Amino acid sequence: MIPLFTTRDVEQAVSPERAVEAVRNAFVAYARGEWSMPPKVYVPAYPAGDFRAMPALGAGHALLKWVTSFPGNPARGLPTVIGVVLLSDASDGRLVAVLDAAAVTALRTGAARPRRARSSRAGRT
Repeated sequence: MIPLFTTRDVEQAVSPERAVEAVRNAFVAYARGEWSMPPKVYVPAYPAGDFRAMPALGAGHALLKWVTSFPGNPARGLPTVIGVVLLSDASDGRLVAVLDAAAVTALRTGAARPRRARSSRAGRT
């Protein structure tokens, strides 16, 4: 059985502080050539939105982040971005896990934001 990690699972497993450390380590690993990230593929579904496929390979893993961007969705009670991350073992292709992309994206985006911007928002309610 392939585990599915929901938004709640991801948020409980990865603190914002851990996300900052992980994103920093990922940028360093990418700069060293330890990870590859082929270009994103955009599949237009205009005028409503688009689909995006973002592959990566490294540290014994292959992954695909598949997300949508439909700006009109909030008017329908849906999130603008919806998606999954598929994580595979790079040595044999086995699917290892499926993660909700919203939580992963939120952690990555927040962790990648410049420190000054993060700290200036800290005092806001």
